[in-house]
Amino acid sequence: MHQSIPATDLPCACTTMRKATRALSRLYDDTLAPLDVTVAQFGILKAIWREPGLALSRLADEMVMDRTSLYRMLTPMTSAGWIAIASPTKGRAKTATLTTEGESLLVQARQLWDDAQNRVVGTYGADRWQVLESAIAELTRLSVGLNA
Repeated sequence: MHQSIPATDLPCACTTMRKATRALSRLYDDTLAPLDVTVAQFGILKAIWREPGLALSRLADEMVMDRTSLYRMLTPMTSAGWIAIASPTKGRAKTATLTTEGESLLVQARQLWDDAQNRVVGTYGADRWQVLESAIAELTRLSVGLNA
């Protein structure tokens, strides 16, 4: 007979994930620091690069961020000349595209990001990372659903 451990007897799921996120963010941020870009900014640049003209509301959803937090992150990125925000025409949402500077930064940042990614996944193990990433993606979808 299998006995289940009560959820409240397990470590807090949120605290556990936040600790891992802070540790990983610090490593990636330190790696990207020579370019004055954070891993969060890098993720946004990559998302915009993958889908130019992406509506900001969709970008927020993709990044699992509320719109206010996204807009706060976009302000310095726009000021730095990395992205351009298109003003909406009637009935349309604001959209974001990478500028030439943003594309150049992304290429440079990608090289540094590759180093951090190779260190993390190389140390943890690619097979283990694929399993963990799938579990985290599922937990993210579940959490978004529970929060709806």
